[in-house]
Amino acid sequence: MSTTHYRKKDATREQIVKAAIQVFGGKSYLEAGISEIAQRAEVAEGTIYQHFKNKEDLLFFIPMERTNAFCEGLELHLQGIQDAHNKLAKFTWFYLYFFKANPDYARIAMLELRVNKNFQKTNGYRLFRGWLKTLRHIIEQGQREGSVRNDMDPVIIQELLLGTLEHYVTRWLLKDESWDLLEFREQAIELIMNGIKPAKTDEAYTVAAAKGAFPG
Repeated sequence: MSTTHYRKKDATREQIVKAAIQVFGGKSYLEAGISEIAQRAEVAEGTIYQHFKNKEDLLFFIPMERTNAFCEGLELHLQGIQDAHNKLAKFTWFYLYFFKANPDYARIAMLELRVNKNFQKTNGYRLFRGWLKTLRHIIEQGQREGSVRNDMDPVIIQELLLGTLEHYVTRWLLKDESWDLLEFREQAIELIMNGIKPAKTDEAYTVAAAKGAFPG
């Protein structure tokens, strides 16, 4: 098949996914219908089934498209930041900013996919979790630099950090987005950073070790 055919196919799929985000984001998954998605995408219902097996398959594909956008934006905003402390602060800000800018996807990710066991078996979930490597590497960098406590597994710190942010975004959604998600970003960043920074005794040890006060 020609390159033009594949481009047209990709454009149609993108159109369907965009419509699905709007429909799934506006009502629950059970209430949403393929016919409504087809109407919003301005395609025949049969066209959707040429790209996706069923409604669930379409739902599970959505993170593949939005995760790429998240990763690209995160990489851009982290450019030029050297130390882990400021990287984590920027990550926290961007995480909140991204979901504020994409409320339909936020509802899908937090209220539908995060609690769906079937989703955890898909390629979309693996991609959805793939960007966590970036966060874990930042945490590990912070442990080496002494700005993040090193008495805990970085995966545990990662999950605690994400759990805080996910809960905050979920509460925002359940309250009908009645406040600005970024309104308390400074307090959220301070809370997270204070929660994962080393204890004062650890900080003292880190400084002393850096100055050679302790035998190597």
